[in-house]
Amino acid sequence: MKKVTFSLILTACLAFAGSVFAQDDFTKGSNYYLIFLDDVSAAKIPTANIKKDFRVDDTNNFLYVWNATYTALTPSGPNWNGEVTDFLTFSVNSVGWSGLGFSGPVAKDMTGVTADYTLHIAMKASNTASHIIGMDGPGGLSARICIGATAFVDGATTYQPYTNFTRDNKWHLVEIPMSAFFNLGLRYPEAVPAAANVLYMLSGGVSGTTVAMDAIFVYKKTATAVNTVKADLDVMQTSKTLTVVGATQPIDLYNVTGAKVRTSNEAIMGIENLQKGIYVVRCGNSSKKIQIR
Repeated sequence: MKKVTFSLILTACLAFAGSVFAQDDFTKGSNYYLIFLDDVSAAKIPTANIKKDFRVDDTNNFLYVWNATYTALTPSGPNWNGEVTDFLTFSVNSVGWSGLGFSGPVAKDMTGVTADYTLHIAMKASNTASHIIGMDGPGGLSARICIGATAFVDGATTYQPYTNFTRDNKWHLVEIPMSAFFNLGLRYPEAVPAAANVLYMLSGGVSGTTVAMDAIFVYKKTATAVNTVKADLDVMQTSKTLTVVGATQPIDLYNVTGAKVRTSNEAIMGIENLQKGIYVVRCGNSSKKIQIR
């Protein structure tokens, strides 16, 4: 396991010409658990709204590349929030697998995180590789979610796609409700901080696969009503997926209590492993009620 320090990953970025605007509006959330976020963006969050700061400091919080399976690349251009500063970018090496994790000698206290929180991560890539985002709780309580258009195979286990992002080498936001991880077994029992990886990523074993990440945090989003939008979506549904015909915006899926349980940045969304029942599909200002059987 190799420790990646800021001297390797936070090298000088290239100058960027033109106007760049921040993507995140930190007034639309609360209770931030920071994992990776540049200092300028983090300073925009009121201190009282930062519950925990697990950002890499090479003392209590580290980013480890497992068994030299990735190479850290030099960031170029602005990060997700428009700052010409650090973001994470890696290339898979030729050892047949890859993995990295945010961890450290001090346990990560995520005990305040419940199912109504959201994982926020910005990603960009030009290749079509699928990735696994995993989160660990204490005592082996963990969960993995596949980001991509195709399934991710890890040994004898196959992970079906949960969501994806456009592969145009531009920044795209991936948000995953923590309820999705909780549905797969993740838990943060009270008074039992997690001693493993607060977050980790797998990218498969194809040498040269690259991916960039930024603005990684868990937070509580401002509640959004789902009963005030027009019901005019054309939704096609199978036992494993639903598709919003002609979708040009992210797709969100809400349960009957109004909690977001799944999201996709593409026109298709995986619905395996969801409990049976009534849900609301939302895309832009339109929505439709569906039943998952």
